[in-house]
Amino acid sequence: MSDDPLSRHLLAAYSKKVNLRDGTTVTLRALFVPHDRSEVGQFFERIPQEDRAFLREDLPNRAEVEIWLDEIDLDRETVMVADADNRIVGTAVLERRRHGWTRHVGKIRILADPAFRRCGLGHVLAETIFDLAQKAGLEKIMAEMVSDEPGPVRVFKRLGFRTEATLNDHVKDRYGCKHDLLIMARYVGT
Repeated sequence: MSDDPLSRHLLAAYSKKVNLRDGTTVTLRALFVPHDRSEVGQFFERIPQEDRAFLREDLPNRAEVEIWLDEIDLDRETVMVADADNRIVGTAVLERRRHGWTRHVGKIRILADPAFRRCGLGHVLAETIFDLAQKAGLEKIMAEMVSDEPGPVRVFKRLGFRTEATLNDHVKDRYGCKHDLLIMARYVGT
């Protein structure tokens, strides 16, 4: 981990225990690839095929999960996990650019274990990313999702995101079906 404001904040503030709406306690912490490798694979295996079809990274099997883990760029991506009883039940990724005209904008990706949905885990993961984005000096967070999946759209609207664009037929899932890409955004600190 480098010595920047975000890294120092991660070391000081996490791991952190949080109670979800249903009373479940999860621990929020940074992903530690060597230690978490097996559990991340098991987490993605619990995600239903219909949900995996819409992931930005195509992670249909353990080999693809391993490739994703090996390609995480710690200078551009911060991956947080929610852990319940030593089992990863959610992931949140903050992706950012160090240079260029969008260096003030981050991207967020959240995924929750189906058994932990509708209990506030997505909200907790998103708030964690907002905290990290602020510490990283970002001003705006974007989320991308297919427009015909109402669950994620509803969650992000509740989190204060607003639709900024729709790109028609922009996403092709692993089955070859095209979907509109919805781009939503929220300013950090609002």
